[in-house]
Amino acid sequence: MLDGFSLTIAILVALLVGAAATAWLWLLRRRQEEAAAGINALSGMRWREFARLVVEALHSRGFEADSVEQTLDQGPQAELRLRRDGRPWLLACKLAGARSRLGVGSVRELADAVRFNAAAGGILATPARIDAEARKVAGELEFYDGDALWALVGPMLPAALRDDITASARRQSVRETALAWIGAVVIGVLAGFVPAMTGDEAPAPSAPSSVAGPPPAAVPAATGHAPAASDPALVAPADPNREQFERGEVIHAIAALPWVERVLWSTGSTLLIQQSEDVEQRQVEEVCSVLARYDALRASRLQLQPPAGSERKVRFLQCRSY
Repeated sequence: MLDGFSLTIAILVALLVGAAATAWLWLLRRRQEEAAAGINALSGMRWREFARLVVEALHSRGFEADSVEQTLDQGPQAELRLRRDGRPWLLACKLAGARSRLGVGSVRELADAVRFNAAAGGILATPARIDAEARKVAGELEFYDGDALWALVGPMLPAALRDDITASARRQSVRETALAWIGAVVIGVLAGFVPAMTGDEAPAPSAPSSVAGPPPAAVPAATGHAPAASDPALVAPADPNREQFERGEVIHAIAALPWVERVLWSTGSTLLIQQSEDVEQRQVEEVCSVLARYDALRASRLQLQPPAGSERKVRFLQCRSY
């Protein structure tokens, strides 16, 4: 196990990402793939087959066809006559590629035919997409294009053709799901390293560690100037925890320096010093001279926080090593 790597976080993130991707791929994306494959299949039909399929699908929506075969003999430009609730309708079937677009001309042609024949309305069915400008001149027309066409005629396809389309969409979803899980594992591994990358960054100058900090009774506020370590009030009490007391002495001594705004033990081995002004090495040596008095603390790490508005960066130093 790598130091700082969280296996638990990695597994949780990978499972969440993978599950979300799988749900999206199988509940939404697979249906989109199936519709796209079905529309491609429709666009590859002969016009007669396509028109008969649309007429059959519209029958379930209350439409009855008049003289379908005679109209089909007139070719793709002819409008098929339908009736619903005793009123005439016209149906135009425009066979085109799934990625093509049907323009204003085809829509206006059907709209004019509806008005000329005093029909109750018109239906335009096509595997292509009807663009927004064409829809503006629709009038009383209904459109079945793209996904809407597939929803209308998909259930009417022969079982063998529909099974082929469904199987193709399923295979595509399986491939995409495998790729999604590989991506989820990669994301999970990266997430597992996040605690390691952020754990040793400069800590925010908030409250000091409850373990490493000096007891309240031994340490006054560490902001502004404080009494020097020679103050009689700081004589070591009869406390076996000598190092804890020495930490308090360090806080008081360094807080008394004129360039120190705040000082605290951010961790057991790191002394955080918030500067009120930019300082040079000479002032840093003042801190090192204080730490040098205590054997247990002389190798502590210094974290020097620059004052507000300073262009300097946070510095990490160590006065002595063990």
